[in-house]
Amino acid sequence: MNRGGVPIARIAGIRISADWSVLLIGALLAWGVAGGAVPGQVPGTPVWLAWIVGVIAAALLIASLVAHELGHALLARRRGVPVDGIRLWLFGGIAQMNGDQMTGRTEMLVAAVGPAVTLLLAGAFIGFSWLLVQAGAPPLVIVVTEWLAAVNLALLVFNLVPAFPLDGGRILRGFLWTRTKNRMTATVAAARAGRFFAVLLIGAGVLDLFFFDPVAGLWLMLTGWFLDTAARGEATGEQARHALEGVLVGEVMSKNPVIVPSWITVELLVDQYVMGHEFTSFPTHSIDGRIDGLVTMRGIKQVPPQQRGNRRAIDIAIPVERVPIARQDEPVTDLLKRIGTASDGRAMVYDGGTLVGIVSPSDIARLFQGGPGRRSATVAA
Repeated sequence: MNRGGVPIARIAGIRISADWSVLLIGALLAWGVAGGAVPGQVPGTPVWLAWIVGVIAAALLIASLVAHELGHALLARRRGVPVDGIRLWLFGGIAQMNGDQMTGRTEMLVAAVGPAVTLLLAGAFIGFSWLLVQAGAPPLVIVVTEWLAAVNLALLVFNLVPAFPLDGGRILRGFLWTRTKNRMTATVAAARAGRFFAVLLIGAGVLDLFFFDPVAGLWLMLTGWFLDTAARGEATGEQARHALEGVLVGEVMSKNPVIVPSWITVELLVDQYVMGHEFTSFPTHSIDGRIDGLVTMRGIKQVPPQQRGNRRAIDIAIPVERVPIARQDEPVTDLLKRIGTASDGRAMVYDGGTLVGIVSPSDIARLFQGGPGRRSATVAA
């Protein structure tokens, strides 16, 4: 999941955004209330009124999810962990934090505070439901509070399962991390538990699909798939981060890149530079000698052969302001946080004001393929 989304609010300085899929989950929740809870407990309710109640209930549940993630974010920030924001999407919400600032103890506390908020919300909705019953409130109002209490309790139980990346799995990772003093070992173990739980969910979904409720079965299978993918991704990412610890940009970069004039045609670029060098990334320079862009093979391939004589290198180059800048003595792990798709996964390395290298995805890949002995590779991909 990327870090984008549509901004919808800012609470305590924390930006909250939503993915388009929130509309889908909101509609499903509203449908569940309007088509299930309301007819089941208040028969005879007009359809239009049931849907109004459903939309209100869905909105309140999404607000509960925001409160849960705010608990994570506020405590993380208080303990010195940078928080980028909160994003709502199909599977609920996620507080976007810089995990590199975490410790095992902080992980446990930050992971635990979310379920604690959900528990408080569930208790509040239960208490409010009781008060509404005693006061003789309209049944539709009571339906909403009881439904919110039940769903929050269900989310609490689900979230506390010790399976990464659920909150329970993060608590487990934090505990193992504290005991072993090894973040990678703790992450792999917690991810393994997460994948096991995901298999159970997918299996339960298959049974539900064929023998009970097809919709619920598909949802269980989708949730299980998501958890398995997330757990594998976390474990792989942690192993990569561990492998790159202590590696500097200067050890990884492709040295002495070939700089080409920005005004030459793409045809000339291919004939005189691409065909004559093993490099596949070419910085471009303007007439005054300043670096003004970066041409990659992906950009070249997007130009039809018949147009290469009319297009200039600068026309297909990534603008220099979109390419991250790095130093040779900078840790690779720090640089990777700044590299994105806008620069085709590349960065330019400077020594003072001189361009001395380029870091590309293949440079990083060589670390895993060939080990430390490959760190001095000189060909950019």
